[in-house]
Amino acid sequence: MNRLIDQLLRVARLDSAPMSVDARVDLTAVAAETVKYLAPWAIEQGRAIGFEAPSGPVVVRGNTDAIADALRNLVENAVYHTPAKTEVTVAVSIDGTVEITDQGPGIAREDRERIFERFWRGPSVKTPGAGLGLAIVAEIVRAHGGAIEVGEAPGGGARFSLRLIAV
Repeated sequence: MNRLIDQLLRVARLDSAPMSVDARVDLTAVAAETVKYLAPWAIEQGRAIGFEAPSGPVVVRGNTDAIADALRNLVENAVYHTPAKTEVTVAVSIDGTVEITDQGPGIAREDRERIFERFWRGPSVKTPGAGLGLAIVAEIVRAHGGAIEVGEAPGGGARFSLRLIAV
């Protein structure tokens, strides 16, 4: 219930006021902090989170808190959908892209656009949530002038690619 209320508040904030996205943000640091924050929870769920990044900062234009929210939503979803005893991977690239890859069932091609709609949940989804997390991600990415795509991970599962504007 707390998570749902928190997500509804985030949606209301995103709808009500434009967010400042002009700061220089170290995407590597934000992604690393997100992984560090979620790793204990993932371990409790019987999963692991791997992290890959360049040795130096990857600077993008944006809002640190909003980018962290988007990454947290993507990693949480990946952990929920990947089988126990497997790993979710978070990989940062120097071009301002973060890829989150899981080893779950993947996302049907026909559902890939709909998953970013508010309150939409697939017909066979059994994980917790109200269908707001990916809508929040899409709104944050839109506000940053970036892009979010979903595809297949090598060997099965889903791969979300979040691209921001590198500076």
